[in-house]
Amino acid sequence: ERGILSHFFLLWWMQTCIVASYFWLWLRTKVLRQRLSPEARAEIHRRNARRFKATACRLKGANVKLGQIASMQAHLLSDVMIEELRSLRDGVMPTDSDKVMALIESELGKPVSELFASFDETPMATASMGQVHGATLKDGRAVVVKVLHPGLERTVEIDLALMRLLLGTFRLFVPGKLDPMVILRETEPSLRLELDLSHEGKATDTLAAELRPLGVIVPEVHWAYTSRRVLTLDFIEGVNVDDRAQMDAWNVDREQLMRLYLQSFVQQALRGGYFHADPHPGNVFCTRDGNLALLDFGMVQRLPDDVRIGLMKEILGGFFARPRLWADGMIQKGAVGESDRQKLEDFAATAFLDPKARAMIFDHQVESRGDVGDVVSKFAAFFRSLDTLQTPRDNVMFGRALGIIIDVIKEVVPEKTPSDVAGPVMMPVLLEFVQQHPEYMDLLSDLPAMLSSLPPAGASAPPERAVAVGAADG
Repeated sequence: ERGILSHFFLLWWMQTCIVASYFWLWLRTKVLRQRLSPEARAEIHRRNARRFKATACRLKGANVKLGQIASMQAHLLSDVMIEELRSLRDGVMPTDSDKVMALIESELGKPVSELFASFDETPMATASMGQVHGATLKDGRAVVVKVLHPGLERTVEIDLALMRLLLGTFRLFVPGKLDPMVILRETEPSLRLELDLSHEGKATDTLAAELRPLGVIVPEVHWAYTSRRVLTLDFIEGVNVDDRAQMDAWNVDREQLMRLYLQSFVQQALRGGYFHADPHPGNVFCTRDGNLALLDFGMVQRLPDDVRIGLMKEILGGFFARPRLWADGMIQKGAVGESDRQKLEDFAATAFLDPKARAMIFDHQVESRGDVGDVVSKFAAFFRSLDTLQTPRDNVMFGRALGIIIDVIKEVVPEKTPSDVAGPVMMPVLLEFVQQHPEYMDLLSDLPAMLSSLPPAGASAPPERAVAVGAADG
C-alpha cells in the first residue's frame, strides 16, 4: 500500500531503533556500571514494544504475526512488553474502502453493487493479512467478505527476507545440532498460503467436515463470490471466546467450551493430521447458545503420519508421565535417535513428576521467573547431553498452536488450570491410542495409581502470583 521502499525503510528503521536502544542499555549497565531502577528498565521495554506495535500495525502482514507470537513469550519478554503486544490483535490499520472495493471488483469481475444486495464499507475487523466486511447476498443471506490487503504479496517477501537474515545471523550462536532456520522453513509455506484465499476456502471446507461430528461450527464458503484475494463466508453471530463477561451473561459453561476447544484441536492435529494453526481468540467464537465456532483457516498445517503419531506419543507420555511412551514419541518424530533411548526414559521418569516442570509445560504457570530459569536450564542441560539430538521437522506450527490453546484456556477459565480442563479430554485419547496400539497395553496397568500420585500441574503457583508462560514455538 505504501510502496516497497517505504515498507522496507519503516521496517528497517524500527529494528535499528530497537537494537540501538538495547545496545545503549547494555553499555550503560555492563560497561559504565550504571544502576537503573526497575521502573526505568520497564519504560525502555514499553517504549520498544510500542515502536514495534506502531510499525507492525501500519505495515500489517508478517510483522503482526511475529508480534502476536512474541506476545505469548512471557518467559522471555517483560510484563510491560507482553501487555503492549497483546493489543496487536485489535490495532491493525484498515485499508481504505475505495481500494477494497476496487480489489473486489477486479477479482470477481463485477461492481460490488451487482454482486451484493448490501455491502458495509466499514470493516468489521482488520487482521494482519486482510480485513472483513459485512454484506448481504442477493438471496438475503448474511455473509462476511474477507479481502487481502493490497500489495501484501510484495511486502511479505520483504518481511521474510529480513527474517531470514536475522535467523541466519542467530544460527551462528547456537549449537550445530539445532537450526533456528527451521522456524522460517516451517512457517514460510503457511504464511505464503495465506496469500491465497481460495486455499483458505478449501481448508475451511475440509475442516468443517472434520469438526462437524463434534458440533463445532465452521462457516460455509460461497465459492461464486470467492477468488485468490476475496473470500466470502456465512456470517456467524457471536463473540470472541475470551469475552468472559458476555459468555457469563449468556450463561455459557466456559469450562465445557474450553474442553471442546481443546478436543477440536486434538481431533484435527493428532487424529486427522490437518489442523488450524492460528486458533487465537480472534479466530474462535462463542455463539449466544454456547456453541464453539472456528473461523479464519488461512494458516493450516498438515503433519506427516510419523510426526503426527510421534507427537501424540510425546504428549500423552508427558501428560500421563509415561517415560517409555514419551521416549518413543521423541524418537518417532525424528528429534532423537534410538541410541539415546535410555537417557530419554531416565529423564522423563523424574522430569514429568516435578510440579514446577509440569506447571510450566502444561499450564504455562510458574511461581517466579527464577523457576522458569531452573526448569529451562534442567531441560537444556539434558538435551545438550544427548548424542543424537537434531531439530525435529513439522513441529513449529503445532507447538505454536498448542501454546495458544493453553494460554486461551488460562484466560477463559482462570479458576481452573489448563491441566484440569485437559484431563477429561486426554484420558479418552490415551485409551483409544492403547486400543489401537496394544503393544502399550501395559501402560494402563498402574494408571489409576499413577494418576493419584501425579502432582497437579500448577499446584505450586498461587493464582495471584502466576506468570503466563508462552510456548508458541514448542
